[in-house]
Amino acid sequence: MTKPKRHHWWPQLQSGHWTDTDGFINVTRSDGSTFRAPPSKIGVEGELYTRYELAGEKDLTIEHWFGQQIETPFVQALERLATMEEIKVSPLPAKRPYKEQELRELGFIVPTKVEEMILSAEHRDAIDRYLAALLVRSPRYLAKLVAFHDRQGAPLPKALSRDAAIKTVALDNMLQVFEIYRERIARAHLGLLLIEGTNELLFSDAGISAEEPWRSGPVPFDIHAPLTPKMAIEVMPVPDSHTGRCLIMRANNRGAARMNRIALQNAQQFVFSKQKPPLQFIKEHFGKSAPKSIGIRMRNGKVETKFDWSRDR
Repeated sequence: MTKPKRHHWWPQLQSGHWTDTDGFINVTRSDGSTFRAPPSKIGVEGELYTRYELAGEKDLTIEHWFGQQIETPFVQALERLATMEEIKVSPLPAKRPYKEQELRELGFIVPTKVEEMILSAEHRDAIDRYLAALLVRSPRYLAKLVAFHDRQGAPLPKALSRDAAIKTVALDNMLQVFEIYRERIARAHLGLLLIEGTNELLFSDAGISAEEPWRSGPVPFDIHAPLTPKMAIEVMPVPDSHTGRCLIMRANNRGAARMNRIALQNAQQFVFSKQKPPLQFIKEHFGKSAPKSIGIRMRNGKVETKFDWSRDR
């Protein structure tokens, strides 16, 4: 078994979609300066998922697990999303003009029909696991786990240095948290967001995040997860009894910009883009609070959409 020292927290199967015609990704720093780099040098850190045995030997099973159990199954699932085949079409419910106007203001294209993509159980599971892994495998999330266990003061293996022991415990905890997120995402309704304007989706060095602290309910968070510059998965906090279906939504340039604010709000140093980066937009929203992705919630057992307009202005 090979022992890779450089671990990609943003898998190249995904970051490769952000490459331009020369095979490079545009990277914007927080100060507005830019550079270009290939996917092999983006979203990567040395020994990020390395645990340690009591004898001090390196344990790289987590890195291999990400590759074999998370990324490999997702390749086919991502291809399935991109093909846009097996779409179930049904009539819209009765028109509600005030809701249509709300959609327009938020940057969504008002649909003329309900479109749902049919997903196999295997593809749905691959998507759930990939999203849960993206949440917990980023350097930022791991740093939070390391800091938590450092504060706890729990007994640590004496055979290891304190730093090595804390990191090993934190990585074990990461696998437990992954399973919690996976189980909750599996309960949620998924939306496939397609960008139909000239704008594209951004990705940041924070990866993706679920809103914290968690709300009450079976799906206590929502997630905006850009998969390509033109496609994202939205995890919506609504329990779905039809997990084999994925609602298709479409957005214009305004909608893309709104979603990009979500990607920018947790950025630390870098923002990634395929197109020439929108520098003014990035500088204006870097690290600033953003609107919620879709604004769906359960209230008294019913689905309700409600937006905090103050965060959209």
